[in-house]
Amino acid sequence: MLDQQVAFDSRTEVIEAHRFFTEWFTGVIPDTDAAWSALEDTMAPDFALVSPHGVAIPRDELLKGIRANHGQHAKTEFKIWIENFECRHIDGHVVIVTYEEWQTLGDETRGRLSTAIFERNPAMPNHVRWLHVHETWLPSAA
Repeated sequence: MLDQQVAFDSRTEVIEAHRFFTEWFTGVIPDTDAAWSALEDTMAPDFALVSPHGVAIPRDELLKGIRANHGQHAKTEFKIWIENFECRHIDGHVVIVTYEEWQTLGDETRGRLSTAIFERNPAMPNHVRWLHVHETWLPSAA
Protein backbone atom coordinates (compact mmCIF):
# COMPACT_ATOMS: atom_id res chain seq x y z
CA MET A 1 0.00 0.00 0.00
CA LEU A 2 1.27 3.49 -0.86
CA ASP A 3 2.25 5.89 1.90
CA GLN A 4 -0.54 8.45 1.56
CA GLN A 5 1.53 11.27 3.11
CA VAL A 6 4.35 10.76 0.60
CA ALA A 7 1.82 10.65 -2.23
CA PHE A 8 0.26 13.90 -0.95
CA ASP A 9 3.68 15.57 -0.58
CA SER A 10 4.67 14.52 -4.10
CA ARG A 11 1.43 15.88 -5.56
CA THR A 12 1.93 19.15 -3.67
CA GLU A 13 5.51 19.41 -5.01
CA VAL A 14 4.38 18.88 -8.61
CA ILE A 15 1.64 21.50 -8.30
CA GLU A 16 3.88 24.05 -6.55
CA ALA A 17 6.72 23.58 -9.05
CA HIS A 18 4.39 24.23 -11.97
CA ARG A 19 2.85 27.22 -10.18
CA PHE A 20 6.43 28.50 -9.87
CA PHE A 21 6.95 28.05 -13.64
CA THR A 22 3.77 29.97 -14.42
CA GLU A 23 4.73 32.81 -12.09
CA TRP A 24 8.36 32.81 -13.26
CA PHE A 25 7.57 32.94 -16.96
CA THR A 26 4.92 35.63 -16.46
CA GLY A 27 7.19 37.68 -14.21
CA VAL A 28 4.79 37.55 -11.24
CA ILE A 29 7.65 36.54 -8.96
CA PRO A 30 10.84 38.59 -9.03
CA ASP A 31 14.06 37.45 -10.64
CA THR A 32 15.98 37.26 -7.39
CA ASP A 33 18.23 34.57 -5.94
CA ALA A 34 15.79 34.11 -3.06
CA ALA A 35 12.82 33.51 -5.37
CA TRP A 36 14.91 31.34 -7.70
CA SER A 37 16.07 29.05 -4.90
CA ALA A 38 12.48 27.78 -4.50
CA LEU A 39 13.05 25.83 -7.72
CA GLU A 40 16.80 25.30 -7.76
CA ASP A 41 17.00 23.82 -4.27
CA THR A 42 14.40 21.13 -4.99
CA MET A 43 16.39 19.53 -7.84
CA ALA A 44 19.07 16.97 -7.09
CA PRO A 45 22.55 17.80 -8.43
CA ASP A 46 22.27 15.03 -11.03
CA PHE A 47 18.66 15.86 -12.01
CA ALA A 48 17.82 15.54 -15.70
CA LEU A 49 14.75 16.23 -17.83
CA VAL A 50 13.92 14.32 -20.99
CA SER A 51 11.89 16.80 -23.03
CA PRO A 52 8.89 15.85 -25.17
CA HIS A 53 11.27 16.14 -28.14
CA GLY A 54 13.43 13.33 -26.73
CA VAL A 55 16.33 15.54 -25.66
CA ALA A 56 17.98 14.87 -22.29
CA ILE A 57 18.71 18.17 -20.54
CA PRO A 58 20.98 18.12 -17.47
CA ARG A 59 20.03 20.16 -14.41
CA ASP A 60 22.44 23.07 -14.88
CA GLU A 61 21.52 23.58 -18.53
CA LEU A 62 17.81 23.37 -17.74
CA LEU A 63 18.06 25.84 -14.86
CA LYS A 64 20.13 28.26 -16.96
CA GLY A 65 17.45 28.24 -19.68
CA ILE A 66 14.57 28.70 -17.27
CA ARG A 67 16.29 31.52 -15.39
CA ALA A 68 17.11 33.33 -18.65
CA ASN A 69 13.45 33.32 -19.65
CA HIS A 70 12.05 35.09 -16.62
CA GLY A 71 8.99 37.12 -17.67
CA GLN A 72 9.03 35.86 -21.28
CA HIS A 73 5.23 35.50 -21.23
CA ALA A 74 4.46 38.64 -19.23
CA LYS A 75 2.34 40.12 -22.01
CA THR A 76 0.67 36.91 -23.15
CA GLU A 77 -1.99 34.72 -21.59
CA PHE A 78 0.04 31.88 -20.10
CA LYS A 79 -0.85 29.24 -17.56
CA ILE A 80 0.17 25.76 -16.54
CA TRP A 81 -1.94 23.27 -14.65
CA ILE A 82 -1.73 19.64 -13.60
CA GLU A 83 -4.30 16.92 -14.20
CA ASN A 84 -4.50 13.19 -13.52
CA PHE A 85 -1.73 13.03 -10.94
CA GLU A 86 -0.98 9.51 -9.77
CA CYS A 87 1.58 8.27 -7.31
CA ARG A 88 2.65 5.06 -9.07
CA HIS A 89 5.25 3.59 -6.74
CA ILE A 90 7.06 4.19 -3.47
CA ASP A 91 10.01 2.03 -2.53
CA GLY A 92 12.14 3.15 0.36
CA HIS A 93 13.36 6.62 -0.59
CA VAL A 94 12.21 6.52 -4.24
CA VAL A 95 8.84 7.86 -5.38
CA ILE A 96 7.55 7.56 -8.96
CA VAL A 97 4.62 9.69 -10.11
CA THR A 98 2.83 10.44 -13.36
CA TYR A 99 0.76 13.47 -14.28
CA GLU A 100 -0.47 15.50 -17.21
CA GLU A 101 0.99 18.97 -17.54
CA TRP A 102 -1.19 21.32 -19.57
CA GLN A 103 -0.05 24.72 -20.86
CA THR A 104 -1.98 27.49 -22.49
CA LEU A 105 0.00 30.14 -24.34
CA GLY A 106 -2.20 32.66 -26.10
CA ASP A 107 -4.81 30.65 -28.01
CA GLU A 108 -2.91 27.34 -28.00
CA THR A 109 -3.19 24.60 -25.38
CA ARG A 110 -0.85 21.62 -25.35
CA GLY A 111 -0.38 18.75 -22.94
CA ARG A 112 2.44 16.50 -21.87
CA LEU A 113 2.39 13.23 -20.01
CA SER A 114 5.14 13.34 -17.42
CA THR A 115 6.80 10.73 -15.27
CA ALA A 116 8.79 12.10 -12.35
CA ILE A 117 11.12 10.31 -9.99
CA PHE A 118 11.61 11.82 -6.55
CA GLU A 119 13.71 10.91 -3.57
CA ARG A 120 12.21 11.32 -0.14
CA ASN A 121 14.04 14.14 1.60
CA PRO A 122 12.76 15.61 4.87
CA ALA A 123 14.88 18.76 4.36
CA MET A 124 12.78 19.80 1.33
CA PRO A 125 9.62 21.90 1.78
CA ASN A 126 7.41 19.05 0.51
CA HIS A 127 9.72 16.27 1.74
CA VAL A 128 10.72 15.16 -1.77
CA ARG A 129 13.47 16.20 -4.19
CA TRP A 130 13.33 15.91 -7.98
CA LEU A 131 15.68 13.29 -9.47
CA HIS A 132 14.37 12.88 -13.02
CA VAL A 133 11.46 13.87 -15.30
CA HIS A 134 10.50 12.36 -18.65
CA GLU A 135 7.87 14.16 -20.75
CA THR A 136 5.94 13.03 -23.84
CA TRP A 137 3.55 15.16 -25.91
CA LEU A 138 -0.11 14.28 -25.55
CA PRO A 139 -2.27 14.31 -28.64
CA SER A 140 -3.82 17.76 -29.02
CA ALA A 141 -7.30 16.24 -28.89
CA ALA A 142 -6.65 14.58 -25.51
